[in-house]
Amino acid sequence: MERKDEMMPTTTEAQGRVLSEAVARVSALWGIGDDLLAEILGVSASHAADLRSGTFQLARSDPGFRAGQCLVRLYEELGALIGDDRSVMAWLQAENLDLGGRPIDLVRTDRGLREILSYVETRLAPS
Repeated sequence: MERKDEMMPTTTEAQGRVLSEAVARVSALWGIGDDLLAEILGVSASHAADLRSGTFQLARSDPGFRAGQCLVRLYEELGALIGDDRSVMAWLQAENLDLGGRPIDLVRTDRGLREILSYVETRLAPS
């Protein structure tokens, strides 16, 4: 998956479409259901289902847009750090003492999502 911050289209409608498609893809690859996706994005479960089916798009003005960006960024960073989706899923499901819980549980909140992303990014930073 290409980095969305570097390849993001210029119109806000196109940005919403591209990000929504990327979020739907990440949720499918990671097995994130509608309820969890709704929590992550701060939308209703029906909107999460619609996003996954392509009938709802995140708008740049929605709070869920930033959460979607963070989720896609986390996907990219974990892919670079860990590799394949199966190993990433194992990491997400495992208890992490540094984070104080399982990353898949922590990702439910904006704060948790940002903390996990920051944690992963520090592991990728050159020493």
